[in-house]
Amino acid sequence: FSGKRSSSARALFVFNIFLKSKLSEYSYFIYTPLVTRSKKKYFWRLFLGGVFMYGINISHNLWSGRDLTHPITGEFDFFLLLQGQNILTTLALLLLLIWGIDTIRKGQISKFQRVGIIFGLIVLLPFLVISEGGLYELPIALIFYFFRGNFKRIALAVSLVCGLLLAHTLFNYFTISDIGSLYQVLTFSNEYMMISVLPFIYYYNGERGGTGARWQKELFYYFYPIHLVVIYLLQDFLIGSF
Repeated sequence: FSGKRSSSARALFVFNIFLKSKLSEYSYFIYTPLVTRSKKKYFWRLFLGGVFMYGINISHNLWSGRDLTHPITGEFDFFLLLQGQNILTTLALLLLLIWGIDTIRKGQISKFQRVGIIFGLIVLLPFLVISEGGLYELPIALIFYFFRGNFKRIALAVSLVCGLLLAHTLFNYFTISDIGSLYQVLTFSNEYMMISVLPFIYYYNGERGGTGARWQKELFYYFYPIHLVVIYLLQDFLIGSF
């Protein structure tokens, strides 16, 4: 049994590394010419996909009988109702952030519009921070934007951020009692593994993959919710929610 559990833990760790790498890849491509020729359409695809995911998460939380009461107040917690995976919303908010910063830097707007965009970005930041992975993807996305075209600077900055995250994880391990084994801590507090995106960026040739067919462009928007529904069902089956 212990061997099976160890194998499952290793598989989970590898899977989490893959997820961290893919999430950072999405942040890298969030504001490149290949995907931002129509920023409005791109944003609305991500935003509406995020709304759809909230619908899936709400349905799952209600159907699985999840406790939706706040642990301190004992009252209904709306945020617990929304709880679940939703990277589409995070990507939509990141796109808005970078889009706003880019618009300000180009300087082709009035002073009134500049103030309005800055105010909008300030309002946007809290929502981005509390979104899935937003707190960790925010600095990574800003690095990709400000250092785009300079892999050495990207690699140095990403390595610095991930090094700090690893240091934080190790600090928790050595200072918090009964936190688990080092392997468990590194497995579940694994945001530092976003560094694994660097080889993919280095070897990216700047060209669009595939044939450009519509189904290839839209595949991710179908795959993402479907694969999460499958994972939710497997989770409920394994823990006996059926």
